[in-house]
Amino acid sequence: MFKKIALAAAVISMFSVPAFANFGAANGNVLQEGSTASTIINSGQSHDYQINLDQPATVRIASSHFPGTHSILPMKAKLVDAQGNTVKEVTSSGSDFEIKEALSAGQYRLVVSGSSAPGGDSWDVHRYSLHVAFQ
Repeated sequence: MFKKIALAAAVISMFSVPAFANFGAANGNVLQEGSTASTIINSGQSHDYQINLDQPATVRIASSHFPGTHSILPMKAKLVDAQGNTVKEVTSSGSDFEIKEALSAGQYRLVVSGSSAPGGDSWDVHRYSLHVAFQ
C-alpha cells in the first residue's frame, strides 16, 4: 500500500501546477501569484525566494505537502525586508506554514527551511509547494 501511495505522489508531483510559477530571475527564485512547482528541501538547507512589490499589498504565502505527509516535515519560513530585517517568522503547524502580512512596496526575501524525516532527504515527504496571493 505504501508503494502505491509513494508512486501516486510521484506522478502527482510531475503534474503539479508548475505553469503558475515564475522562476528564473538572475539572482534567485521570484515568487509571483499562483503556485510553485513542488521542490525538495533537506535538513540544513534553505530555499530563498524573492518577492518584488511595486505597490503596497497584503501578501499571503502558504506551503503545502502531499496529503498524509503533514506532521512528518516541520518547516520554518522567514520573511525579510531589503535591509535584512525580519518582518515575519513562522514555524509550521503540522508541516505547513502560512504567512499573511501587509507589506510596503519594495523587495523582500522568503527563506524556507525544514528538517529531515524518516526515509532520507530525497523522499517525497520533503516535497513542498508554495501558494502565493497578493491583495
